[in-house]
Amino acid sequence: MNENMMTDAQLRAEMVWTAYNRYMRYGVESTSLANDANTIPGYLLPEEFETKLVNAVNSSNVIRSLCMEVTTQNERSMPIACGHGQPAWVPEGCAVPLVKDAFDRVVLDSHLLAATIRVTGELLKDSAVNVEAYLADSFAERMAPMEEAAFVAGDGADKPLGLIHQAQVGCETQTVGEVSIEDVLNLIFSLPEKHRRNGTLLMNENTLLKLYRQCIAQGTNLWFGKTNDGKDDTLFGYRIARCASMPDAQTGKMPVLFGDFKKAYINSCGKRAFKRLTELYSASGHIGFLLGERVGIKLVEPDALKSLKVA
Repeated sequence: MNENMMTDAQLRAEMVWTAYNRYMRYGVESTSLANDANTIPGYLLPEEFETKLVNAVNSSNVIRSLCMEVTTQNERSMPIACGHGQPAWVPEGCAVPLVKDAFDRVVLDSHLLAATIRVTGELLKDSAVNVEAYLADSFAERMAPMEEAAFVAGDGADKPLGLIHQAQVGCETQTVGEVSIEDVLNLIFSLPEKHRRNGTLLMNENTLLKLYRQCIAQGTNLWFGKTNDGKDDTLFGYRIARCASMPDAQTGKMPVLFGDFKKAYINSCGKRAFKRLTELYSASGHIGFLLGERVGIKLVEPDALKSLKVA
């Protein structure tokens, strides 16, 4: 592109990307990469690299595709409406009565997740190799499963508190150690109707297989179907999302979540940061790279998501 036709933002982006490419391949550091606002050691990812990484992570993390993602610069306290005034029929010519909504506050916290990978020096020097795409895919393979596991069942100790622990228990199974079609139906109707409208069932494939087999044993598959686009299975008309991080159906576990996952916010706190580890693997002729991100997850409406607990 002709420099005379480029905006200041475009010139800055091209300068940063050129500097970043030299940093990735040859370890040449530049002041144009610096960002004092970053809370994670290293340099912020340029926009193109960030986009590739986010797309790669999102394609592997089921929870990210279901929930609402928000981006903040720091941990943030958000006001959430927890009660609404009632409307009223107003006689002609009379004043409309004023009502006050009730608000609560939820904290969108975040925790640091980091990963390192290493590549050969020859790969970095090969101009035909798309280094940022390779690194984005490599980091996504490592980080997406860890994110998903924490978003589902994290204990809150140096990691997010998972949705299984944030969601209310909608009901328990009727049979000890087992889950049935009837249990799932009871779970669905344990939610308020307003949250059932956009409801999704989340479970792993082992639990789904048990439910399929029950339908076969009963000689019917009327409860199961497909979404309008044919991409996903449904149960009682509600989409089924498969998630390997969900627990199996065992006593005391919660193998099924149901509700409106858009009421769960994934907080990406700041941008991801990246660092070249030149000396760490030098003896083997490799170059290390470190990537860090701060993320959290919060169910902002407590009754929007409920779990099925195995008796």
